[in-house]
Amino acid sequence: MSAAVDSESIGLPERTAAIQSLAGQVLTLAPDQIISVSEFNCGKPTCPNIHTVIMVMSQDGPQKKIVINKPIVDIVEFDVLDACMDSLRESSG
Repeated sequence: MSAAVDSESIGLPERTAAIQSLAGQVLTLAPDQIISVSEFNCGKPTCPNIHTVIMVMSQDGPQKKIVINKPIVDIVEFDVLDACMDSLRESSG
């Protein structure tokens, strides 16, 4: 799994799928939860040009938004682990 996120030889769809998979493993999702990974441009001068959003969604619960201030192609395994762990700490604290 880590090789897929860290590999420079894979395309955007594969990299996005690897980020989804890794985030799902770290966050231990319920069966009804899904993960969406999207890349957005930010028009504000205070934020990076492109950032990646990992959305965790469920019909019954609140949505969780996890932001990584990098484009998808620059994200490595550590970025996903760090962002997901920060999210878990915020949820429990």
